Amino acid sequence: NGSPAVSTAAFASLLSQRNAGGNNSDVVAHAAAMSQQSLLGSDVRNNSEEGAENIAMSLTPIHPGSMVASNNHSGRNSGSDDYDEDDDEAVILTDDGSYQQLTIGTPARASREHYPSKQPRQIVKELTVEVMPALLVSVAGSVLAGYILGQIQDSRAFEAIPALFIMVPVLLNLKSNIELNMSTRLSTLANLGVLDSRAEGVRAMRSNMELLLLQATVVGVSVGLISALLSLTSATTPDGTGGVTFRAAASFLAEAAVLLAAGLGCSVVGSAVIGVLISATVAASNALGIDPDNIGTPIASSLGDMTTLLILAAATGVLGAQVFTPWPLLLSLAFLALGLVLLRVVRANEAMAHHVTEGWGPLLFAAATSSIAGVIVGRCADRFPGMPALVPVVNGIGGNIGTVFASRLSTSLHRRHARASSEHSLVMVILLLINIPIQLGFLAMHRLFDPSLAVTLWFVILYTAATVAHGAALLGIARLACSFLWSRGYDPDDYVNPFITGIGDMLGTILLSLVFVMVM
Repeated sequence: NGSPAVSTAAFASLLSQRNAGGNNSDVVAHAAAMSQQSLLGSDVRNNSEEGAENIAMSLTPIHPGSMVASNNHSGRNSGSDDYDEDDDEAVILTDDGSYQQLTIGTPARASREHYPSKQPRQIVKELTVEVMPALLVSVAGSVLAGYILGQIQDSRAFEAIPALFIMVPVLLNLKSNIELNMSTRLSTLANLGVLDSRAEGVRAMRSNMELLLLQATVVGVSVGLISALLSLTSATTPDGTGGVTFRAAASFLAEAAVLLAAGLGCSVVGSAVIGVLISATVAASNALGIDPDNIGTPIASSLGDMTTLLILAAATGVLGAQVFTPWPLLLSLAFLALGLVLLRVVRANEAMAHHVTEGWGPLLFAAATSSIAGVIVGRCADRFPGMPALVPVVNGIGGNIGTVFASRLSTSLHRRHARASSEHSLVMVILLLINIPIQLGFLAMHRLFDPSLAVTLWFVILYTAATVAHGAALLGIARLACSFLWSRGYDPDDYVNPFITGIGDMLGTILLSLVFVMVM
């Protein structure tokens, strides 16, 4: 069901059974059963005291048409795309008359013939037909998310609990990134053929959903507590002295419970909805012959923000009226209990257990850089009133083409597709060219509905240059980051998206502010 990684002991057991005259199919099944296998292809960790080197094994049918995509990699050799012809090999004749080849040595990978390089015309057509509509959907989602945010910021809950303003940007960033990671993981699995099997596809989606909900629980707790603590910096007592009183402490704890409940509710429920949507999108695109790498991340990011804000509006409307009741705390405890159950489930899954402690550094980096971008927007809003409306779409489109490219790169690395490197530059150029008309189209639409924005020829030229520079920088970062992470033994599916979105938010905001400064 993907790419079995068989340890030295398992291979020795397999050979002993084979030499003993055991049933060939049973031998193969025994080897697969003893393997410690990742849904995305994890490193084979040798825990022996002697510290013997890791060994990866691929089990791939020789006859055409039945290739099982293999995507294991180890940190020691993961940076190379060259197949090692000196690997030890064994061939097993199964009961149905087909041959199975066992390759031992360097990390297992798929046959290059199984993933033939595409012609430039095919690549142009694929990206234009698949990526552009997904980016248009993301633009619509970003615009709607901005409209929803503008509406809920005037609600009674936000007036009563100002810390909700602090929560929104951090919540959207962290939640969006864990959903992007799930999308890229499932897209890689789809391109490796794992989702072709219904049973394996359901198992992969269920495991990724469990991990997503666990991560969403951690995000919800973190966002709620951070928002509550940051709210203390501007808190004052009714007499304006800022001193600590019993009433102030009670009010803070009550609001902290609401923030925690709102953060958990929005994060967990929102991720559940988007996780189902991501799974359905990847499964449907895989069934229809569409590359999920091209559409998964734009849809996940745009619809994720919109869904989160809708849930936040509903949650704050209900919880705002329950500030001094036990319900927010009870709701928080219920989500925490669910998180503990999910933690046990994920840790029991050998294929996903390592994700519990991995990938949090990039998420924190993205949250920090996006917060800096928010500070820049806040400082520029009074001077350039038209800027805040442009920032989400400029950063969103640039971030989406970066994550689309990163998702394609990660799939290529998991496939060990040596010839795919020649396609990367062409893909970068096409994505950059797709970015331009979408950005200009949004600018024209925004000018149509908001005549107060002065759109001159000079502004259009600078705006186009800024968006091109933004997109080119993120595409370059995606390419360098994927190669670097893979060469160090890290899976780009779990690490690269937060770097792209975090840097993209800060860089895009800075470039757009420079455009307004130069125009004004």
